[in-house]
Amino acid sequence: MSSSADEGPATGAPATPETDKRPIFKRTWFVISAVIAGFLVVLAVVGAISRSTSSTAAPAVTVAPAVTPTLPPVTWYWTMAVSPTDPNVLALGTSSGVYRSADGGKTWTLTGLKGINTTSVVQSGNSFFAAGVHSAFTAGPVVTAVKGGLKQRSAPPGPAVFATSSDGGKTWTTLKPKGLPKVAVQSLSVDPSDPKTMYAITTSGAFYKSSDGAHSFAVVSPKLGIPPWALAVTQGTNFVSGDMDNGSHTSSNGKTWTATPFTDGRGTHMVMEYAVQPGDTSHIIMSSIGIELSTDGGKSWSPALKSTVMFGPIAWASGSSGVAYAAGFDGSVWHSTDGGKSWTPAT
Repeated sequence: MSSSADEGPATGAPATPETDKRPIFKRTWFVISAVIAGFLVVLAVVGAISRSTSSTAAPAVTVAPAVTPTLPPVTWYWTMAVSPTDPNVLALGTSSGVYRSADGGKTWTLTGLKGINTTSVVQSGNSFFAAGVHSAFTAGPVVTAVKGGLKQRSAPPGPAVFATSSDGGKTWTTLKPKGLPKVAVQSLSVDPSDPKTMYAITTSGAFYKSSDGAHSFAVVSPKLGIPPWALAVTQGTNFVSGDMDNGSHTSSNGKTWTATPFTDGRGTHMVMEYAVQPGDTSHIIMSSIGIELSTDGGKSWSPALKSTVMFGPIAWASGSSGVAYAAGFDGSVWHSTDGGKSWTPAT
């Protein structure tokens, strides 16, 4: 937004030097004195305001500038996971498969599930797990419906895909877990206190749990109770879940949910993805329009990265305390080294 300077008042004809030298001097000194006095008053007021607000001012929030895109140019970015042994190795789930970066998000290579709408990638122990649906769709990577009076978005229905990688995302092996129906998986989440415990929600809204490292799953609830989109385990059977249209929620059992209101960078309450900090399950980052941060297990949220850009994949580096990554739909990758409090472009 541009602005123009105010023009000063028009002046009359100039006085002649013979009659007005002294008055001009007096008027000039008066104006200079008035300007100096006014400037000192402004400084005093600003100082007073600073002193009165310094103890209660909100912490600094990173404002996202425009940055050079580094993500692969695909239709949709879903989720991301970070290698537990190398914080520079990332696995990114997209509408076209899994991409891998070995340099902290600067460059990417398609390494697995080509042609698969890969809705979720998680890190469990020393392995990555990915899930999604075959990309034989015509409506795009996300479909919209109204169910129970609520707008609901999800990956399109279709044959489910489940895979794992034990070499940092370089190669992938398809799995067929027992008990998990052949319905597209919308979101995976790993219990931060037990890597063998994994949860999955399908695009139909069913909620499943695995206690044996994704070899088999059992039903937690036939219906999640809220639109299925993003899910994370905070501790034990405590969860956060949300979607693009109906905001964020918490639950102590995965069956009943409590809304946790917040306002994103566009004045709405969009939830894209969650990531729970390893070693501190009360500390959660959430992608939205920008990035939100919670220090109480998702009960309340505050902005960490203000932006007008929609963010999607977000993840912690489990082997490096306080290191996190996030990806925006403008193709940008962001990096935090202080527990998600501040963010810089990963370029």
